Amino acid sequence: MGVVQKYGGSSVATIEKIKAVAACIAEVKQSGEDIVVVASAMGKTTNALIDLARQTGGADNARELDALMATGEQTTISLLAMVLQGLGVAAVSLTGGQCGFVTNDNHSRAKIVDIRADTLKKHIAEGKVVVVAGFQGVDAQGNITTLGRGGSDTTAVALAAKLGWDCEIYTDVESIFTIDPRRCPGAKPLHHITYDEMMEMAALGAGVLETRSVELAKKYHVRLYLGKSLERDKTKGTYIMEKDSSFEYMPVTGISLSDTCAVLSIAGAPADGSCVSSLFAIISKLDINVDLISQQLLDDGTIALSFSCKPEDATLLRKTCAKNGFPYELALQSTLAKISLVGVGMITHSGIANRAFEILYQNGIRYYHISTSEISLSITVDAVNLQRAARLLADAFELCIAA
Repeated sequence: MGVVQKYGGSSVATIEKIKAVAACIAEVKQSGEDIVVVASAMGKTTNALIDLARQTGGADNARELDALMATGEQTTISLLAMVLQGLGVAAVSLTGGQCGFVTNDNHSRAKIVDIRADTLKKHIAEGKVVVVAGFQGVDAQGNITTLGRGGSDTTAVALAAKLGWDCEIYTDVESIFTIDPRRCPGAKPLHHITYDEMMEMAALGAGVLETRSVELAKKYHVRLYLGKSLERDKTKGTYIMEKDSSFEYMPVTGISLSDTCAVLSIAGAPADGSCVSSLFAIISKLDINVDLISQQLLDDGTIALSFSCKPEDATLLRKTCAKNGFPYELALQSTLAKISLVGVGMITHSGIANRAFEILYQNGIRYYHISTSEISLSITVDAVNLQRAARLLADAFELCIAA
């Protein structure tokens, strides 16, 4: 039995930080436990690489952009392996392809098809710490691919699933909180949260963990932990598991915030479903996740359709639709933000939506689109009202320590 540890970009942003992380890894190895380490690119390296690509005018070349971005993680793993070796720890670095990650050919948002882990397991059996580049793999033709933003989380959990080990994600925050503490001082730390709640919070805007990584953890029963880099006391972090240990769930576990919520809409389309089918075929091909879908039948027999997605996905979709001759204009509304209340307790507690709407109404905050699931309620508001709305709802559902 062993452990997969993942270190985010802020944890390995400098050589000094890489040395501190290496010391922690060495302690784990010297305790007799096998360990695989997944590392992200140093600091803001990925953004810097994208900027370089833009300067060349080649940022639209998806294959070459993936090859470029993958170098960020490769730099980190080589440096980390060197430092470990200097500490007397046998270590080897592996790119995603060398580690056996095979993906589809959807550049910049590739999905893992298989992990051919023979080389990885050979190094583990030889007693080495294996340092793996997160966020990347290769397709069937050997082209370098990347897994999308947050893909190093997915790499780590996928490896833990393959090996049957636990997974620990280390970052610059102490734990998962009920709401972003930068938005609401006094936000409460969550020491346990269910897979389902974490998936909803991640998908709806909480940036601590990547949604696909939590989905993989649930599917393969990976014990997942999130904590602050270099913190030895694991009682301060958060465990993501099948069921919470609480005697009875609170109605709302946490609130996710999305500063920018792009809402796209079309009007005047036929009601026979042909337009919607064509549009969502393009959305599916681009692997875009949409939310807050609404369709209305108008008096003239046509429909009005609207849905939300990430701003960068909205830009890509509009460009693709125009290029492919999609016959209806996709109007963009980009001045909204999204607030999402999440909690498995919502299944058994009634009146959550009523209370949320009442609070917003009483405080003069207009809301627009609404989406629900068994364990979440999402509402769009004007972006200028996001901070105030978040604080009001956090206080109402006791997610912050009283000032």
